[in-house]
Amino acid sequence: MAKAHLGRIRLDFYPGVAMGMNIKDPQVHAMARELAARRSTSVTDAVRQALRAELERAGRESDLHGARARQQRAQELLDRFSRLSWPAGVTSKDLQDALYDEHGLPV
Repeated sequence: MAKAHLGRIRLDFYPGVAMGMNIKDPQVHAMARELAARRSTSVTDAVRQALRAELERAGRESDLHGARARQQRAQELLDRFSRLSWPAGVTSKDLQDALYDEHGLPV
């Protein structure tokens, strides 16, 4: 009963958060302490700030990658359309007129 009660109390303080990260790399600990000292903050806050900054940077890179991918797809479409042959002796007006009947309705 006591363990269940402690678990509920823990959830009250940290709702929906699984606590218990255990990093066993001395170099990571040293970097976290150094960052905390440089920022005059706690190690936890330094790690939080570093992770937040990295997540924001990764999001910007992802957005940039997505924009580049869309641009590349658009360029591929333009290249594909430029290779299409235009029917000899047919104007764009002829093609447009072929889309509608004598009453201006789509065919």
